Amino acid sequence: MLTSVLATLLADTARYCIALLLLAASVGKLRSYGDFRGNLVTSFGVPPAAASLAAPALVMAELSLAGWLMAGGTHIPMLLSLLLLTTLTAVLAWRYFTHSVVRCSCFGEAARPVSRYDLLRNVLAVGINGAYFALAQEATLPVATTALAAGLAAIVCVATISLHDIATLAKAD
Repeated sequence: MLTSVLATLLADTARYCIALLLLAASVGKLRSYGDFRGNLVTSFGVPPAAASLAAPALVMAELSLAGWLMAGGTHIPMLLSLLLLTTLTAVLAWRYFTHSVVRCSCFGEAARPVSRYDLLRNVLAVGINGAYFALAQEATLPVATTALAAGLAAIVCVATISLHDIATLAKAD
């Protein structure tokens, strides 16, 4: 059984990981905003007028949740993040399995079609988000331990975002 401190450390790591994933996703979408909005139309069948509203709404939702989580938000922003990530993953998976080529610009990679590794990445993000609720404790960690959680989250975040590239490189050898 996990100790209270370890469970809190893992929960904080999950919270920071989701915050960093959402931040990276929103920044990636902003970097290639035109491609992102275009992919909503071409890959997801969103009418152009609706895409011009949905694109900034999604970016703002991701940025807002990332900021809220980094500012210390816990249960409510994690629940909203879980809802957002689950919905986006379900829509992405449905489009992936019903259409042969889907581009999502999830993290700014507008030109590359979605792969099964991208779907796995999204499922991992949902799993990390859900694990927070299994681990969440009411204990407060010391600043040094919180910094450790943020550092661990950054490593997990980079590996999660880069899952397609890591898997592709691993298969090449």
